[in-house]
Amino acid sequence: MFGLSFAESIIFPIPIDPLLAACVIARPKKVFLLTILTILASVIGGIFGWIAGLYLGIGIQNIIEYVPGVSINDLQNVNQAFSEWGLLLSFIGAFTPLPYKLIALSSGATGVPLLIFIIGSIFGRGIRFSIVASLSYFFGEQAIKIIANNLTLTTVILGIFFIILWFLVT
Repeated sequence: MFGLSFAESIIFPIPIDPLLAACVIARPKKVFLLTILTILASVIGGIFGWIAGLYLGIGIQNIIEYVPGVSINDLQNVNQAFSEWGLLLSFIGAFTPLPYKLIALSSGATGVPLLIFIIGSIFGRGIRFSIVASLSYFFGEQAIKIIANNLTLTTVILGIFFIILWFLVT
């Protein structure tokens, strides 16, 4: 579970949520351990993605010059957005079905401070995987159907809720 959670944050294309649900159903007494390990592995994998983005980001400006319809100014606008909203964007990327690996790479490439990325990732992944583990623990086999059929809708609705909450608090 730890290895797949780590890999999912960097390269593995399949979300780890159904596997977490299956593991919790198979070993309900280990729900907390499985959840913590999944969060930890995912965030550590995200850190590796952030580091890769940091080093790949250096060459992005050179590549942008050759991409039709995209300018250095566009890249600077993206960098500015990540500078201003890095914590929120890291949280949203970690919580929603958006590919977390892309958020990690983008955060590193655009200069989001590593600590900000980690905090957003811990909260986003923590809430997401805690919801999956809780549903699995309390609803068993039904949870896998709920998660598989409604993961995108549920995380989008909850993501919008957290964004609204963010703006109300700040």
